[in-house]
Amino acid sequence: MSDQTRYLRLAQITQLINSNFDLRAVLEHVVTAISEEIIQCTAVGIYLAEPNGTFRGFVGKPDQIAGITLDQLVADPTKDALIAQVVSERKMIYIPDTALDPRPDRDVIMRFQMRSLLVVPISFDHELFGLAFLFNHGSPMYLSREEIESITAYVNMAAVALRNAKLFQHANALLTEKQLLIDALHHLSLCKTIEEVLNVCFRFVSRAVDNPNIGIHIADAIGARFRPVRLNRSADWTEQDWKAVHQKLQLNYEEDLLFQDVIRSKRSALVPDVEKDPRPNREACERFGIRGVYMIPLVVAGDVLGVVAVVSLGVPRTYTETQMHLAESIVDATSTALSNAMRFEQLEAIVRQRTTELKEKNRMLENLVEELRKLSTRTTLILDSVTEGIYELDENGRITFCNPAAARLVGREPGEIIGLPQHDVFWHGKSEDKGCTLAACPILSPIQTGQPIQATDELFRRKDGSTFPVDYVSTPMRDGGRIQGAVVVFKDVTERKRSEELMIKSEKLSVVGQLAAGVAHEIRNPLTALKGFVQLLQSNVHTKDEYFNIMLSELDRIELIINELLILAKPVDVQFQFHDLKVLIETVVALLRTQAILSNVQIATDCDPALPAVLCDENRLKQVLVNLLKNAIEAMPRGGQIVVQARQEDDRTILIRVIDEGMGIPEDSLPRLGEPFFTTKEKGVGLGLTMSYQIIESHGGQMHFESEVGAGTTVEILLPIDPRAANNRAAVDAEVSCQSKLQGLLGSMAKR
Repeated sequence: MSDQTRYLRLAQITQLINSNFDLRAVLEHVVTAISEEIIQCTAVGIYLAEPNGTFRGFVGKPDQIAGITLDQLVADPTKDALIAQVVSERKMIYIPDTALDPRPDRDVIMRFQMRSLLVVPISFDHELFGLAFLFNHGSPMYLSREEIESITAYVNMAAVALRNAKLFQHANALLTEKQLLIDALHHLSLCKTIEEVLNVCFRFVSRAVDNPNIGIHIADAIGARFRPVRLNRSADWTEQDWKAVHQKLQLNYEEDLLFQDVIRSKRSALVPDVEKDPRPNREACERFGIRGVYMIPLVVAGDVLGVVAVVSLGVPRTYTETQMHLAESIVDATSTALSNAMRFEQLEAIVRQRTTELKEKNRMLENLVEELRKLSTRTTLILDSVTEGIYELDENGRITFCNPAAARLVGREPGEIIGLPQHDVFWHGKSEDKGCTLAACPILSPIQTGQPIQATDELFRRKDGSTFPVDYVSTPMRDGGRIQGAVVVFKDVTERKRSEELMIKSEKLSVVGQLAAGVAHEIRNPLTALKGFVQLLQSNVHTKDEYFNIMLSELDRIELIINELLILAKPVDVQFQFHDLKVLIETVVALLRTQAILSNVQIATDCDPALPAVLCDENRLKQVLVNLLKNAIEAMPRGGQIVVQARQEDDRTILIRVIDEGMGIPEDSLPRLGEPFFTTKEKGVGLGLTMSYQIIESHGGQMHFESEVGAGTTVEILLPIDPRAANNRAAVDAEVSCQSKLQGLLGSMAKR
């Protein structure tokens, strides 16, 4: 490389050092210049000094060596004699052939296949910032004197960059320390209490010395006895334990030599290791685990208000002059702020003493106001807590108050109700299409008659137009014999009505069971005999087969109804085993595919391949799917498609969907699906879905229908993976559902 090119590179690096504070960018330029100058070298790297005396890779070419990134490489003088010599002598060492020199670490030489090696110290004014390494593979790298001088020049530029970076960091540190002191002074100027002053002092002193273990001891008066007042909240000890130990030690500050030295000299004292200094109190140091202590006096106008103690726990510790100067400056500012806060609190104490007499005179009045407030609060809490709706009417029938429950029940906010007429908010009547008129309103009648009125089984209307059943009482309000309005209390009785209906259905359950079992057992035997005789008669050649077929078909139909009645009256035991749901579905689809094809219906499956095994009764679950698929096929006389889907809903539930494109189910028929003998098919029995519901509920699951006339029907089955994990509530719900179906059976049979 020509001298002109070399000088140009040095000039560019110099310009970069003076204009760019990005140290990595500068050093990368140095590495690039060296690698392009010494073309025969394999790798160039700059390693920076670590606090533990080692050197870690920072920049280099290439940035990886043998698959290891540069920042993972560490040069340790304790393990490498060559590095130790360079560090000690601060001189460059060049080894043309490492095989002939015992100083380099042989493991490193072999690992990276170094043949020639050059190590250059990066130093400035006797301060070592790092090391520069050059090595190559293959034949020895014989460097000329000019090449070595060029490398040295580039490394010196790196040293300048590192020195500048250090100076820049030092300048930033000074600015940071100055800003910390400015911030501390600002925050202290805003403090009004001793507590605030001490908190600010703790916060900024701990930042200055990087140690949170700070306590303050303050004198009761100038020259009086000192006592431990506050401990930094971030300290390793709690303030409560800190004070308790001081109380137990009964520390005599006059006998603590270090404490007295600080008070007498009014100057700070640093003891990095208490075991090497006789002044600190031994018992206190052992009890608190103190190994080092730094004490700073709080001095105001020549008097010592107290002492700030910064302690090191566990290991000895010292601080830089900068840290100590900053901490002492903060404590000096704290002294003035603390003195002002103490005087301010003394004045406050005088004011408090003078106001005590006024407070005493006002005590009885305050107690009375407090009692009224408590009474008002209790009343408000009661009204807000009750579930019944409560509202107040004035003599004109306008709402003057309502509790949150009243507004919530009619779907409104309390604020939008106040001031409105009663009938604009609380519409009511015996039926949805017949409401009470204003003239005949029973709620308003107590305002006119002065007599309370009670009503049951009326309907209130919500803001959205829906209604709900209520019981209410309207009571007149009197003030000195004059009626001022009325108070209305009402309750939503929807749940009560549901419970009453459930009780009525439950009472019929035992009768239904006995009736179903009795009818089935009484009819089954003669049916069996009748069926046998018909089969015998069928062998008579003179009898028309058509008649026998009709008789047998009808008898089969009666027997089917009776068998299903027996199942409803006394369900068979469910045999649970783990089964592959996907295989089960495919089996049922294959069973019905021929029937579907004859009806011009295609059946498609969409099952998650990762479906877990389900604990179920295989035959009964197949029965449900057969019922649903048959219903879907029969609902599509013109053909169409059925889709059976299965996927895992969550970690405990499987969702099965049967989707058809059939005629759909009228909306008013959907709630009746599953009722015994209810069917939308011309030749249907009306027990298939009843049994399907019962089977799904016996598995701890749920079945739901969605349908639109002319668009099709979707059946959703939610099935637990393991029904044994179902809670007791699911079992109760299944029993109630079964009872409801049996009660429907009773109603159907009564009509027949």
